[in-house]
Amino acid sequence: MNSRETYDSQTHANGQEGSQGWDAIDGALQTVYGDQQPAHFGPLIKFRLGGEEPLDGVSVYRSEQGAPHWHYVSYGFSDLYGDLDDSYDIAPGKPSGYGFELSFRLMRAASEQEPPSWPVNFLQNIARYVFRTGNVLAPGHWMTANGPIKADADTLLTEMGFALDPELPAIHTPYGDLMFLQLVGLTSDELREVRRWNVQGALHSLQSYMPLWITDLARPSLHDLPDVQSAIDAGAAREGSKTGVLYNDVLGFSHRKRLLRSPQTVIRLGSLGVRDLKAMLPARLPHGRPLILAGDGSTLELVPAGDSEGGMLDWHSDRELKLSLTQAQMQAWKQSVKGRDGEYTVPGLDGLVWQVKSSVVTDSQGRVTGRYEER
Repeated sequence: MNSRETYDSQTHANGQEGSQGWDAIDGALQTVYGDQQPAHFGPLIKFRLGGEEPLDGVSVYRSEQGAPHWHYVSYGFSDLYGDLDDSYDIAPGKPSGYGFELSFRLMRAASEQEPPSWPVNFLQNIARYVFRTGNVLAPGHWMTANGPIKADADTLLTEMGFALDPELPAIHTPYGDLMFLQLVGLTSDELREVRRWNVQGALHSLQSYMPLWITDLARPSLHDLPDVQSAIDAGAAREGSKTGVLYNDVLGFSHRKRLLRSPQTVIRLGSLGVRDLKAMLPARLPHGRPLILAGDGSTLELVPAGDSEGGMLDWHSDRELKLSLTQAQMQAWKQSVKGRDGEYTVPGLDGLVWQVKSSVVTDSQGRVTGRYEER
């Protein structure tokens, strides 16, 4: 549980000499906010003393830049007290703790005098994921929240992108370096477009509509705005996509015998998987990058054929299949396989049958609203 505190940087050092990590974050924020006293939320018992909340605190500043908003900044992903490593070298390049702190900007309502506390719990949940898995977040990463980023809220924002905070540059502390990594709320439509290119490029294309990447729970999706779509299309064609793995609700393989002919390999996948593959294959294979579809305990790895004739199957196990595709075969696949119930064959990919099942569609609360079928 996080409680609201009156902020005094000295109280957070617990009287210890080794609080330079905390002090360094305070110093970085002071360059932006001067003498403003932030709201501060901290756990009743710190994590290092046996508490359940990984972050030692979250400070919240009132900002008028871009648009009126609350600016949340974490304390705890980096080394605050110098007790995470006994071999500190103050030379630049060594990360402090995980090497980052999170920030989050939330649109402020005109009537709001105090910052909402839900983003604090949101940041703590992300910290639990990082502390549990050891997966370090970095600019260009994205995550799904598996529902609204604010629980039970009527919002389209169910995904997250990560970029460098535009007002807080990286800093060097006595315990190593850290960057301020800003979490940005995205819609599922926007994330699909982001994956075709990369988070950094896509967020820059959205910045004129999202100053300082302020998260606004009430905003509509921006993915179909012509200038945004044009920027992402151009970026994907020029640079390709950095997303190498897609997840689908339906995926599996089987073999079908045929009289006096070689057996067919049946690849079963969901209609949403077809939709995602059609968007992502042109952003991966022509750039020499493979694309993996995973789901139901199976993986399908699609790789550029290079100098081979394509259509080659490589079984790693009965649930792991690699398929090479030429540019022509990729285009034929996009034209032949439809994102709706049915079985499809592709010219140039003899012996393969693509069995498509319509995927379940859910709303932001996880409720089933129907099934996806390509029109």
